[in-house]
Formats: sequence, C-alpha cells, structure tokens
Amino acid sequence: MKEYEIAVKFTNACAGASRPQTFFEEAELENTDDFIRSKHGAEFCKFSKEVLSPTQTVYRYDNGSVAYCYEFSEI
Repeated sequence: MKEYEIAVKFTNACAGASRPQTFFEEAELENTDDFIRSKHGAEFCKFSKEVLSPTQTVYRYDNGSVAYCYEFSEI
C-alpha cells in the first residue's frame, strides 16, 4: 500500500458557488481508482484520469453544475 495526501476540490454551481470548497485528507491505498469508485460509484466511468508523474494523479469530473477534482500525491 502507498500513502497519499488527497486534495479534494468540489464546486456546486447550482448553489451559486463560484469557488471550489477544498478538503485535504491522507489515506493508505492500494489503488486510487478504487478510492474514487467508492466515493462516486456509478459516476466513476465519467471521471477523467491524468497521471502527472509517478507520484501524482488527478481525477476530474464536471457535469456542468457540479465539479469534482481529486489530486493524489504520494507521501
């Protein structure tokens, strides 16, 4: 298992938010895909995944009114 710092950015345009709410957490994970799948289930297939480096991965999803961005950085 690897240990990650996870930065979560969430924007809800339906509620009139123009700036994302940002949260941070740490987790030990075997697979970052499984973490996103556990949070978003059926929407998982709509997320885009970008590997920025061997230690950093970003997942994004935006349906026009709600946007999520998860940034995984290996510690």
